[in-house]
Amino acid sequence: MQLLIASTASRVNKSGLPGPMPTNQRPFDENLFSEDMKLKSPLDVPNPMRYLVVPSQETEIWKEYLISKEWLERKYSIENEGDKRAIPLSKFFPNKLPANLTNFEIIEKNAPIITPNDYLGHLKKHIGDIEFHKFEEFWPQSFDLIGELVIVKIEKEIEKFAEEISHSMLSQNKRATRVFQDLGVQGEFRVRRLNLIGGSKSLGGETKVKENGAEFVVDPTKGYYSPRLANERLETLECAIYLKQKLKRKLNICDPYAGFGPALMPLIKESGLVNYILANDLNPEVTKILEKNLIANNKEKITLQIKCKDARKLIENPKNGGLFDLLLVNLPHSTIEHLPLLVRLLNNNSTAILRAWSIIESEKIKQMEDDIKKLFTSLKYPISKIIVKPVRTYSPTQVYAKIEIWTN
Repeated sequence: MQLLIASTASRVNKSGLPGPMPTNQRPFDENLFSEDMKLKSPLDVPNPMRYLVVPSQETEIWKEYLISKEWLERKYSIENEGDKRAIPLSKFFPNKLPANLTNFEIIEKNAPIITPNDYLGHLKKHIGDIEFHKFEEFWPQSFDLIGELVIVKIEKEIEKFAEEISHSMLSQNKRATRVFQDLGVQGEFRVRRLNLIGGSKSLGGETKVKENGAEFVVDPTKGYYSPRLANERLETLECAIYLKQKLKRKLNICDPYAGFGPALMPLIKESGLVNYILANDLNPEVTKILEKNLIANNKEKITLQIKCKDARKLIENPKNGGLFDLLLVNLPHSTIEHLPLLVRLLNNNSTAILRAWSIIESEKIKQMEDDIKKLFTSLKYPISKIIVKPVRTYSPTQVYAKIEIWTN
């Protein structure tokens, strides 16, 4: 195995925005909450309430939207509704559906009560009925579970109960060893600012995760990771296998925004699939972990090159031009802006694939597709197939879109 490590001065993503919201740890489940995180609440309250039914993976988005309008009923938990989620609506929610919610269903069902089987039940026992009901509308109804880490947003009204909240969550989630309060993103790399409120400080923020048959290390205190795209990463593997069969040779693969390497892990573990990988990330702290993850999973002795630089400068190395059969571009807020300097990394002598993801206004999907076609035409890359479609909602007006392009 040949391992090359290079580091250069880098420029920061000018968007200044974080990536998509993370969710749970299970690789093939797009639900916002894992089994450990679902509030187990029997329907004991007789009076029915209105609920907004949304796709599971969009729960957090629409919950935050309802909060902003004072339309969320905080006293009750979000419930399962088939393969979707039902969000309880407050008395202030209008009888006529707002225009941006007309695609969703409103149902009535009996409101649940909290039981000792969920973290809120543990919390109620810790602080007593009086304090619990006094702040009932503020208790977190969701949190992220990544490996052994629980990450939760706590509103300022209940920050004084941070220790009790963390203790309750650790009591409920037996595999969790640490609880972090999410204080938003910070710094040049837009990393989540996480404050440890439960568990050992000596363990830091590293944790092992399992996804698509691979085990690797992530550290949300140093860089972005979300299992939300696990299914997309599995689709990437399927595309790569098909491309390898078509080309009748192993593939050269480039991931300019590799992060901790989750997109590369299933590729590197697939026997006989990959010849060479160029993995890059702008964040030097993330790149150190990326290197360890790639080496640990490189049982095929694939040639690896790991870099820490502005991805737009990769093309400055003449050896990289036209080298790669598969190019992954996951910098959602800046994908389209960066593409002109990335497309030329693709092989133009045989079939090649670009898989990318972008956050965009839903009404601009067609325009984005047209712009991409013009870009590839201007660079003399003939497109044989193009897919641009929403994967999920990112905000009330934006979607998280998948871009897949086959050339030649």
